[in-house]
Amino acid sequence: MEEDKSKLEAALPEERVEQTESFQALIRGKYREDYLAAMREALSAQAREVNRYLAYRELMAQAEAARDRHPEFDLEKELENPAFARLLCGGVDPCTAYEVIHRREQEERSRRLAENACRPQENGLGNASLATVSKPDPRSLTRQERRALRRRAARGEEIVW
Repeated sequence: MEEDKSKLEAALPEERVEQTESFQALIRGKYREDYLAAMREALSAQAREVNRYLAYRELMAQAEAARDRHPEFDLEKELENPAFARLLCGGVDPCTAYEVIHRREQEERSRRLAENACRPQENGLGNASLATVSKPDPRSLTRQERRALRRRAARGEEIVW
């Protein structure tokens, strides 16, 4: 301890050393409790700030996962909804909160998709795209396709366009 004190005295001007010693005496003496309370409050504020930052990062990661599942999800827009914000404050993840808030819309969308899937094709148009015949354009053939056609023709197959 004496070595530290002598190093400090050598590094600081004499006036500064006296101020440091008087400060040390005050925080060990009659102002100790006030000093400790102020330090506790400062550390507590710093811990709250770190926790707030970690919660923000976690929220952003969960919002990204919700966006992957629901492409129309927009966190800023959803936070304008008080019910959504209450769910988040209650510990519900953004994806679940979004699904709860927009449940009716999702049910309606699912119902419409199911109705369209069960609906019969009209005017015999089912598989109409399969009946379409298209002829390849010889200019758009790749080198491999042209080679395959030459081999088929060399074997005697008739190639018709």
